[in-house]
Amino acid sequence: MNCLLWNCRGANKPNFRCSIRYILKKFNTDILALFETHAGGDREQRSCQGLGFENSFRVDVVGQSGGLWLLWKAEVGEVTIVNSSSQFIHARIVNGVEALHLVTVYAAPSASRRSGLWEKLRDVVQAIDEPLIIGGDFNTIIRTDERIGGNGQLSPDSVAFGNWVSDLFLIDMGFKGNRYTWKRGRAASNFIAKRLDRVFCCAHSRLKWQEAFVKHLAVLSSDHTPLYIQLCLEVKRDRASDLLYSKEKLKKWNKEVFGNIQQRKDKLVQEIQAVQDFLEHNQTDDLLNKEDVLIKEFEVVLEQEEIVWFQKSREKWIALGDRNTKYFHTSTIIRRRRNQIEMLKDDEGKWVEEPEELAKMAVEYYQKLYSVEDVDSIVERLPSAGFTCLTREEISDLSKPFMSIDVENSMRGMGRFKAPGPDGYQPVFYQDCWEVVGQSVTNFVLNFFETGQLPNEANDAMLV
Repeated sequence: MNCLLWNCRGANKPNFRCSIRYILKKFNTDILALFETHAGGDREQRSCQGLGFENSFRVDVVGQSGGLWLLWKAEVGEVTIVNSSSQFIHARIVNGVEALHLVTVYAAPSASRRSGLWEKLRDVVQAIDEPLIIGGDFNTIIRTDERIGGNGQLSPDSVAFGNWVSDLFLIDMGFKGNRYTWKRGRAASNFIAKRLDRVFCCAHSRLKWQEAFVKHLAVLSSDHTPLYIQLCLEVKRDRASDLLYSKEKLKKWNKEVFGNIQQRKDKLVQEIQAVQDFLEHNQTDDLLNKEDVLIKEFEVVLEQEEIVWFQKSREKWIALGDRNTKYFHTSTIIRRRRNQIEMLKDDEGKWVEEPEELAKMAVEYYQKLYSVEDVDSIVERLPSAGFTCLTREEISDLSKPFMSIDVENSMRGMGRFKAPGPDGYQPVFYQDCWEVVGQSVTNFVLNFFETGQLPNEANDAMLV
């Protein structure tokens, strides 16, 4: 079963009819949900009938705004409209012995008009004990990285939306395609993009349809992208055959796509150089954006190269490190040479190489570092009038309580592949799965700052 959810911004527009026909022809769709149809009466009836669906349910427009349509084909099964309002339609779909609850949402664009919506949807979701999919235009974001341009802070409504998702244990089904589902502005100076449209499911649905996915289609006759949901029933396969098939595909991919990192680096450097040559004579938004994208791609390739060599090194060490092999001896020698001090520069700027002099310089350095005289000399350099006092504004700023966004920014600022703790998880796991684990991590960190209590195991480390 495949679904299409779209804030079409007007179902009577000629360009909408052309766009929806193209989409439905290209993407097999069993259920179609349209938001902001701006259509009512006879025109609404004619528009619905012309889309090729046998059944439909509609929430009428209010004045010149709103309007929700839910259309479905007969082969979908028995569809019952459980509940509806100006901002959502709740349908229960039964096909044979399988049941699915589909809630399509259009949250009003202003926070005041969608006041109370999250509470209503909370009641809807909590009353469901069967597989659930809930999606549409929520008109707000959850994280600051889900937008380009505009205000850099999360609104209270966004925070409430994020809490609603966490409290109900909803799972974001992710997406294929462009990250942002709504765009506005035709110039770089006023361009804004956000991920306002998304699809959630419950754990039951995610387990039942493990291969289900959401695809962000191209933005056509609306400023919102259509969301295409494809549910794939689980198919049992021979795991051994799958692994052999994957092995051959991965070997081919490694050889033809990923393997030749040096060529990818050289090509990117050439493209970066060409763009920078153009920028020397003509500075445009397109060229600046192109340069930024290419540099980021180059950094990704460098990171991939580093990971490849790290993994290859670890692979050999695990396989050969405990044996009396050439690799073991070479690794030991390299490490010993890296840790050996062969030259030091003295106070006069001269390089010293004699072992006796090097040992003497090391001892003198630490004796001076921890001497009383050295402490006295530091005290003498302290300001005689004392340190400058903090202003009230500075004290207030330093006294602010830590917020959820501070925890997330700190986590995302960590090196993605820094050494893991005893649990084996590197920062990249928490960064890429923040939608799932973020709330738990945030609660843990904020609880420490509130109580000053930290579990002993939080300081555990692995010594190698």
